[in-house]
Amino acid sequence: MSSSVHPVRVSSTATAPRSRQAPGVVVPTTRVNLALPFSKITVESGREVAELAAIVADLAAAMEKAAPEPGLPELRKRAVALAARLR
Repeated sequence: MSSSVHPVRVSSTATAPRSRQAPGVVVPTTRVNLALPFSKITVESGREVAELAAIVADLAAAMEKAAPEPGLPELRKRAVALAARLR
């Protein structure tokens, strides 16, 4: 068997593939400033707010028993006092 070799034409406009380095780490940064009008928010003392305060007091007491932390007794006292004021 004879093998035939075909010549390959190289165009003068063909360019060699370029080698590129991988880009460095790109970390997009987006900063958002949010202003909340806390001075305009009003809470009316109602049954639901008192109930919520009681739930927070109960949760604080449960957390104090489950995972004693230095600040939890004070948090529980404040939550209990708020719940008592709202009743």
